[in-house]
Amino acid sequence: MAKYTSDSHITTVEEVKAFFRHIVFDLDINFHPDDDFKDYVNTTTGERSMDDKQAELYNRLMDEAFEVCGDEDMVYEVGCDLLKERLQIK
Repeated sequence: MAKYTSDSHITTVEEVKAFFRHIVFDLDINFHPDDDFKDYVNTTTGERSMDDKQAELYNRLMDEAFEVCGDEDMVYEVGCDLLKERLQIK
């Protein structure tokens, strides 16, 4: 799970896509770009998906993703496309 560290930054659209892919496929989180990562809970265990430190890192990276995309709609499109892929929705 340590793919992203405090030294990580999102600086390109391709990095936004890779970050979102990591969240959806590696962490198995059905996320929304507007949500705080502190709020995600593993539905099987009932435990939080991330501790405070990791959630703060992912929140910062999400803020960077919004900055990189500029057009807010792009962030939602990238996230939606990956969730559709994960859920096998056409």
